[in-house]
Amino acid sequence: MDKIKVCITKIVILIFFLTFFATGAFCLLPKSQAEREGFEAYRIRDWDTATLFLRQAVTREGGAQAESWYMLIMSEMYSEDYAAAAGDCETFTELFPTSPLFQVVQYQYGRSLHFLNQNDKAVLVLSDFCHQNPGSPQYASALYWIAECFYEDFNYETASKLYEQVVMDYPKDPKARDAKFRLDSITQNEREEKLLYLLKMTGEEYLSSKENFEKQLHTYQTEDSKGLKAQLDEANARIKELESENKKEVETSSSSVSQDDLLELRQKAATVERLLKQREGK
Repeated sequence: MDKIKVCITKIVILIFFLTFFATGAFCLLPKSQAEREGFEAYRIRDWDTATLFLRQAVTREGGAQAESWYMLIMSEMYSEDYAAAAGDCETFTELFPTSPLFQVVQYQYGRSLHFLNQNDKAVLVLSDFCHQNPGSPQYASALYWIAECFYEDFNYETASKLYEQVVMDYPKDPKARDAKFRLDSITQNEREEKLLYLLKMTGEEYLSSKENFEKQLHTYQTEDSKGLKAQLDEANARIKELESENKKEVETSSSSVSQDDLLELRQKAATVERLLKQREGK
């Protein structure tokens, strides 16, 4: 009997919430309340909830402050909803061209376009960012993401120059290590291409050179795989460390952990893992 009462209670509560949402009552929260809910969700890094309430706040009549738009964009970036983030970045740049947050949003706009594989447009946006903000703390990162655009479009020559600029001019920047990793990958690809070219150019010596070629190729690929595995292990270890710190800080309401660093580490780990699978033929 008690179980039946519990079930009935749950059904009543469910009907209430369904009616609550369906009738639009949820959307009638005061603007300030929606913003407060969004700010609190952002503070505890509940990105989906933050996006929900901040979206309400910025779409009401009269819109919202630049800070609310910025937090909405960052919530979408952290939850990897890059299409929504790109659209909101465009809106932000139209609404708040003189905001102190403009350059940060411009940078995120370029990144979101890159993750959407709109690399030509991403290069333009990030290049504008670099031209307009040469002293920005995100300048080296912007160069790195421009290089990533060229790398993914197989323009290794241009990508290499940009990676080298990051490594040489900004050796202490967090992106310097990622740029060095990319340069090593490009060098490895060039080695393999040279070996293939030499093999094709010596057709009559194919049989005698094949075994030596395969040994050299296997050596390069083994070294490359070892390096990739080391990169993956290091990235995963750092991710666990940051997630642990992140959990503690949510409980204590502090926020020293960089969510950008955590997100980019996860993306790097995914990239390295994909390269490993390609090397191992999986």
